[in-house]
Amino acid sequence: MHELSLAENMRELIEDQASIEHFSKVEAVYLEVGQLSHVEAQAMQFCFDSVMQGSVADGAELIITRPRGLGECRQCKKQSEIDHLYAPCSHCGEFGLKVIQGDQVRITSLKVSSL
Repeated sequence: MHELSLAENMRELIEDQASIEHFSKVEAVYLEVGQLSHVEAQAMQFCFDSVMQGSVADGAELIITRPRGLGECRQCKKQSEIDHLYAPCSHCGEFGLKVIQGDQVRITSLKVSSL
């Protein structure tokens, strides 16, 4: 379950940011989980809640958005919405699209407070 290691990395990033920016409480974490990332939102929520216990993000709300997959055809250079990594170009049928969106997992913002 790579969601657990992702949640642990998130905790480390959040704790580091709290130290740098001097906030003491995270109320919400906004997380982008691309549809092509192979990360399950439910598993991520469970791991997040467990891993954040005792941290500045203990009890924080995890708000997940799921950006769609988008690929660019190496042949015709057009973009296609894709739902898996090996999808063909919707314009010319060519395979081997370059993924340009939807395969990342990243924190986009935090809602914080200082107590």
